[in-house]
Amino acid sequence: MNGTLTGLPLRGREREMRTVRELLEYGRRAGRALLTVEGMPGIGKTRLLREAAALAEGLGYVRHHPDPWTDRPPGRRGGAAAGHARGRPGRCPVATRPVLVLVDDARPAPDTPPRGPHAPREHGGDERPVVWLVSHRPGTGPVLPPGPTGRSERLSLGPLSPSHALDLARDLLGVEPSPDLVRLLDQARGHPRLLLELLAGLREEGSLATVDGEARLLTTRLPARLSLRARATMERFSPECRQLLRVAAVLGCEVVYEDVALLLRTSVSALLPALEEVAATGVVRHEGDRAVFAGPLLRRLVAESVPESLRLSLQREAAALRTTTGLPPAPPAGPELSRQQRELVGLVREGLTNQQIARRLALSPHTVNYHLRKLFKAYGVSSRIDLLTAAEHLDPTGRAARARQN
Repeated sequence: MNGTLTGLPLRGREREMRTVRELLEYGRRAGRALLTVEGMPGIGKTRLLREAAALAEGLGYVRHHPDPWTDRPPGRRGGAAAGHARGRPGRCPVATRPVLVLVDDARPAPDTPPRGPHAPREHGGDERPVVWLVSHRPGTGPVLPPGPTGRSERLSLGPLSPSHALDLARDLLGVEPSPDLVRLLDQARGHPRLLLELLAGLREEGSLATVDGEARLLTTRLPARLSLRARATMERFSPECRQLLRVAAVLGCEVVYEDVALLLRTSVSALLPALEEVAATGVVRHEGDRAVFAGPLLRRLVAESVPESLRLSLQREAAALRTTTGLPPAPPAGPELSRQQRELVGLVREGLTNQQIARRLALSPHTVNYHLRKLFKAYGVSSRIDLLTAAEHLDPTGRAARARQN
């Protein structure tokens, strides 16, 4: 696994590719068309456009990469691009071939109006059939106006289904993932980039082992590669959006807006601009009076971008504010762990086996297994991965103990 999707099948986008093909066929017949592809970062917009470009090439299109945010018309291309524009043996002359214009994840410069979609002019300024394929993030609006296009379509890319996400994991691993690994991958909720970075990072850090044709998970720690990617993505958001996301992630997978407003010493109405941007990121969705994270893995990554001691302080502050303002307390988080149980969870978090935990705590492996089964039952989970996920955001006493140790 090389950390990219190059050469792998495109999973779960059959419907979208049918729309692309229909639009390309329409462009060849009628002359003009525009397809906008919307989706959160990492959801697969670039991959879809790459597949569309390959399909267009097979249909005889000439590819063109403009800067749509200037009024400067594209000039003659040189080098490899010019060689491509001259066409290939057996194809119609470039002057009569339709043009595919790709604009990937375009964002307008401030106060700069976009140029309307039109065919690039070459060889004396002739106009040819043109299809624009444009990707952008939610909340930015169409980056190009329909203009004189004969047909305009819009695709909204969502997460992969569980079966397609599992197929992608098999493609990346080359073997079948173990049940524990499948449960961890499911926390990505079908986000292709998260799956890619998670598996690439686990392999880079030696956290996967292939046993009997199955990829098995050796630790529950998230790879540094994944955390760095999450931080880099968050840096693209405004400071207000980052702050709101981090506070919400610390509070849990489902967050009441009143709690966030209390912590930020403001009102829910004053948060509306930041809430709109947060929703546009795709990291959370709005459900009534609360925000729900798109998946446990995304929430964990955002929360872990906040120092652990600060996370604990934020949770205590939220609980105190609800008490002083008369708001009802948040629902009970989960079982309160004993000191020994917290130690056991901490050793599981380090990736130790039952035998290693038994030696560390001076217990028998049978006793360790007994305590683990009790913890599984208390949290309603069935694996170490799920136990750590539940304990991370459902047991403030355990986090307090770790904070004191640090």
